[in-house]
Amino acid sequence: MTLNRLPQPTTDMVHAKSDMARFGYCIVKDVLKAEEVEELQRRLAEQIKAEAEIGLAHHLPDKKQLVMFLLNKGQVFRDILLKPVLHEIVGAVLGEEYLLSAFHAHLAHPGGEKAFHTDQFWMPPPTTEEKKTLIRPGSITRLKNRGHHAGGDELSSVASISPAVVCNAMWMLDEFTEANGATIVVPGSHLSGRQPDAAMDENADWVSVTGPAGSVVIFEGRTWHSTGVNRTDKTRIGLTTNFCAPQFRQQENLLLGTRPEVLESMSSELKRLCGFKPWQGYGGYENSGEFVERDQYTVGELRPSN
Repeated sequence: MTLNRLPQPTTDMVHAKSDMARFGYCIVKDVLKAEEVEELQRRLAEQIKAEAEIGLAHHLPDKKQLVMFLLNKGQVFRDILLKPVLHEIVGAVLGEEYLLSAFHAHLAHPGGEKAFHTDQFWMPPPTTEEKKTLIRPGSITRLKNRGHHAGGDELSSVASISPAVVCNAMWMLDEFTEANGATIVVPGSHLSGRQPDAAMDENADWVSVTGPAGSVVIFEGRTWHSTGVNRTDKTRIGLTTNFCAPQFRQQENLLLGTRPEVLESMSSELKRLCGFKPWQGYGGYENSGEFVERDQYTVGELRPSN
């Protein structure tokens, strides 16, 4: 799919939303000030060093490293979760209500490999024209269906495709360049109606999403993407804030995993974003109030007094 003009870093929200609708991603610059970038880099470096001392490190097969559950790992991380620019774009994709799904640091070390995927690989494709279900929702797995032409190219021509129910943001703590493995995407792939395949889509119209440190690239859940190959001798760092519609399960279990001292300091807005507020009758329990509270349970097995 060849498109004439590709998204460039911008501060114009109308332009960014237009890019999102047409290409499946947009790049917003100057969202983080230089001092914010420096503080995020410093806190992350401390966390990585301290986790290594206790033998904790998350390395993926594509040689990317994750630092997980950043919600717990510093106020400087939590501060970026409520940036208005971020939510203006995410809200334009997902609507009025959505949840934080996961918050990780992504370290692209020198070398690495591409791993084509979308972030809602688990979304069941629409039925065929004969109303045939191609994949049962409970049978989808990361290995079997992520990056796989489920149903073949038939999905490319169906009248309807699944909506975006995920929207993710990659915060650039370093300048993202083609050389250092900037995220690669296929512009317009969000409207293809299918998942990318590692072999069949190697020569799709992949482009590098580049921008200066302090920028954020936001892409919706159907957009084909991957970490690029870092051909430099320096690790490239980004932070991902992943969001999902309120009907769907979050990647990280924020209700159980959020540390008590972090939860105690969270604003109502951040609690809602993390899923502590029930939505449309979901996520609550008997006698729960406006927000779900820790150590409060529903009524247990009872018997009358006489």
